[in-house]
Amino acid sequence: METRGPWRRHHRESLCTTARLVAYQDEVTRPDGRAGRYDWVRVPDQVRVAALVEGRLLVVEQYHYLTGTMWQLPGGDLDPQDRDSRAAARRELAEETGYREGRWTARGALHPLPGLTPARVHLWSAEGLTPGEPAPEPGETGLEVRHIPLAEAVRAACDGRIGCASSAALVLAVAAAHIG
Repeated sequence: METRGPWRRHHRESLCTTARLVAYQDEVTRPDGRAGRYDWVRVPDQVRVAALVEGRLLVVEQYHYLTGTMWQLPGGDLDPQDRDSRAAARRELAEETGYREGRWTARGALHPLPGLTPARVHLWSAEGLTPGEPAPEPGETGLEVRHIPLAEAVRAACDGRIGCASSAALVLAVAAAHIG
């Protein structure tokens, strides 16, 4: 038995395992004392990068299989070969936009779906970057990199054009840091 705050887990069963996720069902005692089941998913942590280039933020427009076209900040999964979230952030920024090097600042981490997964999104900002050639992965074919003013990115985060929640949160955090 494992205790997690007011919850107790008695048994865990793996329901499905793929290359991208593991789905579990736990037998638990809930905080109210009643027995139940809790379904959850283990997926890799992710990164998002707010990259400022000449005073403009790099925003990626990409079609996602499940949600359609949306704006978001560059990012993706932490891979097993990544030493840490900064290494993953640097790799993802270079793959999607071609930009490299620069000065990097950690902006914390978020739990985007805390009732479904313990996965976190690690947030980074970068400035003073060097341009290069992007090398998108096969599933990222057709993504478009936009250079937009930070004020426009804030409006896009607020009106839903930036549809990725962690991207929207990072845009607002970076804007707040630039305000002072």
